[in-house]
Amino acid sequence: MSDLDVTPVPPGRVEVAAQWHALAQGEVTREAMHAWAVPWAEGEGALADFEDPLVETALQHLHGFDLCQDPGRPSVVWHGTSGEGEWYHSLDDITGGLIRWQENCALYDADPQGWLHMVRERARAFIQTHEAKRRQC
Repeated sequence: MSDLDVTPVPPGRVEVAAQWHALAQGEVTREAMHAWAVPWAEGEGALADFEDPLVETALQHLHGFDLCQDPGRPSVVWHGTSGEGEWYHSLDDITGGLIRWQENCALYDADPQGWLHMVRERARAFIQTHEAKRRQC
């Protein structure tokens, strides 16, 4: 087995928080952050057994902060670079996302089962609302 066959070990919360903070402060580019998160968002690392669900969700966010959109066709998004279109996520979105993620980390740490129940209930409510709207059309 070569080193290429080894699933990358996911980073921990401290490293993820440091990376997210660096992005929010402009210390790293969106493109660099996307590249850093790729192994765990779309590569072999996506198959890793994440012990911490909040690390997994943070990596998905960090992977997507380089999304661009065409102002003339705002429903079209792609992973891009500066100057290819408008950023889908503003710097305020990135900073706000970090704050919400840290709040979720605190909730999870206080009550992992309660946090999981809350997330499932939110997802259920979202799906029910979406299905109700779709039936009205």
